[in-house]
Amino acid sequence: MTAAPADERMETVGEKWLFFDVDGTLVPFGENAAPSKRTLDALARARARGHKVFLCTGRTRCDIGPGLLCFDVDGVISGAGARIEMGGVCLRAKPLPLTLLRRTAAQILRRHVSCILEGTYGFYYVGEGGERMPWDFPRIRRAGEITRAMSVEKFTAHTVSEAEFAPLAAWLAPWYDIYARPDGRFFEMVRKGQDKAAAIRWLCQRFDVDKADVFAFGDSANDLPMLRAAGMGVVMGSAPLSVRREAALITGAVEEEGVATALERLGLA
Repeated sequence: MTAAPADERMETVGEKWLFFDVDGTLVPFGENAAPSKRTLDALARARARGHKVFLCTGRTRCDIGPGLLCFDVDGVISGAGARIEMGGVCLRAKPLPLTLLRRTAAQILRRHVSCILEGTYGFYYVGEGGERMPWDFPRIRRAGEITRAMSVEKFTAHTVSEAEFAPLAAWLAPWYDIYARPDGRFFEMVRKGQDKAAAIRWLCQRFDVDKADVFAFGDSANDLPMLRAAGMGVVMGSAPLSVRREAALITGAVEEEGVATALERLGLA
């Protein structure tokens, strides 16, 4: 995809389905505060025009606080595609299969990497490497302690270096897509075929929405499948070059009101 010129105004006709990453797109990374007033106003105007607005985030459902849900949305895709809600109803939930998850946990424990299992209802520690984490989550000491009730959708690794993670990454690669932050100390694991793009395609097929009517907004490598699945991929200006290269439109960073600017420029708000 090629980025549109900065001064070009676009026109959109008909109902569009808009999917927004959270961290680095709607809010700064890790914040549970509400998006800015200008962003909220633009999202409200988009819905008033008949467009559908979805959160599409790597956060699992328990990590989406009231600050982020202080405005009306039509649906929430969470766990990087593992769970789909619409109108407050869960339409699809695909936690990691228990057998695969226990095998994964056994490898994490064996290779001494600090990981967090991210469930629909809570987080859990497994493994202990060089990176010591401060949060008070329940600790998994044996793979057999993991149960289906934990509903783990994805997991992350926190390391002191990329080299610490490399042996585990080699084992994980056949089953998981691995997204690394540039500093080589944080890694996100999403089951193959169960990412944001798969969730969007599932929704569009169920509700007969054409790809051309899908707009996706993101900023990170884990948003690339979602951006490719959309008719229009909007990328924040703070995104890595590898992500910006695939944008149909590049907008400002979250601190520069990038989402509101893009919605206005696209004629959606």
